[in-house]
Amino acid sequence: MPTYLPWLDLLRFLSCVLVIVSHLDPTRGVGHLGHTGVGLFFSISGFLIGSVLLNGRGKPAWLATFYANRFLRIYPPLLMALVFVGLFFLVFGESEEWIGFRDNLVHYLTFTVHLSPTTGKPYGITWTLCVEEYFYLLLPLILWALRPQGTVILLVALIGLTCVLGIDERIGTWRFAEYGPGVWFLIPVNLLAGAVLAMCRPRQREAWPWVGMIGLLGVLINGWAMIFPAFGPVMGLLTTLVIWSFATTKVDVPGSLQMPTKAGKWSYGIYLFHLPFCIAALMVCRSLGLEKFGAGAYFIVAALVATAGATGMAALMYTVAEKPILGRRKWLTARPWARTLAMIAQVSLVPLGLLYWVLRYGL
Repeated sequence: MPTYLPWLDLLRFLSCVLVIVSHLDPTRGVGHLGHTGVGLFFSISGFLIGSVLLNGRGKPAWLATFYANRFLRIYPPLLMALVFVGLFFLVFGESEEWIGFRDNLVHYLTFTVHLSPTTGKPYGITWTLCVEEYFYLLLPLILWALRPQGTVILLVALIGLTCVLGIDERIGTWRFAEYGPGVWFLIPVNLLAGAVLAMCRPRQREAWPWVGMIGLLGVLINGWAMIFPAFGPVMGLLTTLVIWSFATTKVDVPGSLQMPTKAGKWSYGIYLFHLPFCIAALMVCRSLGLEKFGAGAYFIVAALVATAGATGMAALMYTVAEKPILGRRKWLTARPWARTLAMIAQVSLVPLGLLYWVLRYGL
């Protein structure tokens, strides 16, 4: 299977748009479309990270190389985003927003916002980065210890366990809870199922991703109607089915979709930067008095402004910083000392966050 899958970049951009739309409408008039976008992100991440690990497994220093590459991919953009977002809250935000950001900065930096008393607010979107960070840390070790077949068995068993933990007893009947005891937010089925898909090494096929298109429609409807939890078993399997269909097709992305597909390369940056642009877009729309044209026009303009702003900022970051840094990966991984330092930095972040939490709040 090719290393670059443009259809998945298109899905990444769609996921970003869903998250932006959701954060522009905190009254949830658009349902849980934000969680729907994150669920797609999780399935994509599970599949791509699993594929990267399979392709690298057995090569010299493959574990250290993976961790070092993850550090270069994830951390520099996060640092840049934290500077930008922190300045935004300091200059334009309410005083409590800046104080909350400042007090949670260590949690943002160490992927431990789950331990924050305020769940990471006002930049709580970093909870998804934390979930993926735990996944990045553990999946390579599981694959190293159990090989692909054993990894699949363990991941499937873990999915089953989360389903048991995610069942809630209400009024004498058993049903899937909306969020369960929080288990699907910490261990999303989407992420695990995406990794299982990668371990199965799906083959490409000469077909349009019709299954993916139909499945994506179902995912969007569910996000609007809030029928099943976005990170639970039903939607976790459905989003992974969508990823399978789009990832394995050999059909080229239509020319009319090339721009959003290209923007999907910047999806990480769009996600990191979108929250300030959502706030700014609403401020601009209010200052222009767009409410008089109706809620629909107001919302559409705000969504376009926020998406354009976050995408532009992400593209700038990718061009001037992210791409040059990623271009140094071969240089870094070819030097044992540099690779080791980057690996240590990657695996030390969460433990440092736990230590900070213990020292600050006590056990």
